[in-house]
Amino acid sequence: MISILTITGCYSQQSSESTENLQFNGSVLDFYKQYSSFTDPGEYACLYKNLPDSLPELCSLIKSQFIHPYAELPRYQQIIPEERWDESSKYPTVKSILEGLLSYDSSGIVPNRKPEDRLVLGCRDYAVLLASILKYRGIPARIRAGHVPYIIPNFHTSHTICEVWNENDKRWMLVDPGMNMVDFSRDKFDFSNEAWLQMQKKEIDTDLYGVPGKYTGSVSILGKVCSDLAFILGAEYTVYQYAPILDSAFKNDNPLTTQQIEMLNNISELMKTLNAANLKKLQEIYNNTPEIQITRQFKMDAIKAENKTGAKNTSLNKTVIEFVDIPGGTFIMGSPDDEEGRKDDETQHEVTLSSFKMSKYCITYDQYDAFCEATGRKKPWGIKRGNMPVSQVTWYDAHAFSEWMGCRLPTEAEWEYAARANTTAPFYTGECITTDQANFNGNEPYANCENGKFRKEAMPVGSFPPNAYGLHDMHGNIWEWTNDWYGPYNLNDAMNPKGPDAGTKKVDRGGGFYDAAWRCRSACRGGGTPPGNKGTGISFRIVKVK
Repeated sequence: MISILTITGCYSQQSSESTENLQFNGSVLDFYKQYSSFTDPGEYACLYKNLPDSLPELCSLIKSQFIHPYAELPRYQQIIPEERWDESSKYPTVKSILEGLLSYDSSGIVPNRKPEDRLVLGCRDYAVLLASILKYRGIPARIRAGHVPYIIPNFHTSHTICEVWNENDKRWMLVDPGMNMVDFSRDKFDFSNEAWLQMQKKEIDTDLYGVPGKYTGSVSILGKVCSDLAFILGAEYTVYQYAPILDSAFKNDNPLTTQQIEMLNNISELMKTLNAANLKKLQEIYNNTPEIQITRQFKMDAIKAENKTGAKNTSLNKTVIEFVDIPGGTFIMGSPDDEEGRKDDETQHEVTLSSFKMSKYCITYDQYDAFCEATGRKKPWGIKRGNMPVSQVTWYDAHAFSEWMGCRLPTEAEWEYAARANTTAPFYTGECITTDQANFNGNEPYANCENGKFRKEAMPVGSFPPNAYGLHDMHGNIWEWTNDWYGPYNLNDAMNPKGPDAGTKKVDRGGGFYDAAWRCRSACRGGGTPPGNKGTGISFRIVKVK
């Protein structure tokens, strides 16, 4: 059990509200004992007087003051008014957070706070409050922005935690108050500067970093470098702010310049060791470089629209889905050795399947949105909705929708069998496929086939002719989750095979609008995708047993 020093009495350190950020002039530890304008509790410092000494207890107490807007809010939307579903702009500082808590329960920071009396705030606010309490007690603490692999399996989620000075061991330890994790391994936190340098060396898959359904990729890593730099310099900021340099990253036609990359490389190297000399250099760079200062503001109207989840009437009827009958039968799964684009994981083997029904199209935004409205889930992001294939959904999301409909995701064998529709060629269209028959990158046609269009976006479901079973878009347009874990085929599992019992990736099938034709073949397995991933390129369809 780790304990922290309790200082009796009720007082506030000298307020720094008149400065935008702290100025480093001496000891590193003394620097991180100071309040910033965001961590200063002001006249509410007395609320800290009788809080627990142990860090686990303190983290648990902090967590009980809040409802996380993404992870926890769906459970409480029946009792939390819609206008309170994201209160980060209302309570940007510790002082305002404490005022908000008192407005609902005058007892202060209390255990077992009623859900309706909590504030709807995220990980950044948990960390800011913990840092404020520790600074009150004379304990050095700093807020860190990065990514963590322990929230979503096989994904590095954007996250904010605290670094706390351990006086006994003379070292900094990691504390995640939102997850009640104290002194956990540094391998479980992706420091922003390290991720940036790894990205420059192409050592990581940037698509696995960010917030699924909101933003992923290099922009998340770049944003965290700027955020983390501000945090370690005591220049915290309000949620939904960002550095102007991200404007370049948001625009595909305006990448970072060589000079900007070199500057960020330098910052990241300096951040490896936060000693007095490097802190002075980092502060000088930050103060003299407006493009990395957190000064831009996202448009709040767009954010509010994105966060809106709609009604939560669980009595709503299930959405209407059109199914087609897939007859049972035996087929050769996989591809022959001479098939163009074939991979080693496509070993041919005989499989027999019972009959089943499969949705005629990928599940659409309209259909998935109805599920969200009925269950209180947050609707996935998407500019075009309606009868577009839903995307920005994890395998877990797809599985939940399937269960809600009394169905399931197709096994990998069912998917390939349904796609082939009694054909044995690479596509159900034969040895070639055109962009009039499917949506793929027509600049990369199959084998000796003709070039075609490259639409560079998904199309509404049913935009292309169906196969012989009546299924649309089994080749191209958007990848589709299946139920199976990715792994070698079990050649002895010939009757209704279900794939491996465990794994790290789920099989997705069909190819997408941005893929070369060979990746849209009936046998192509795509290499699998971590089930926690979201993106604009993966959708799903569902099946039910007759």
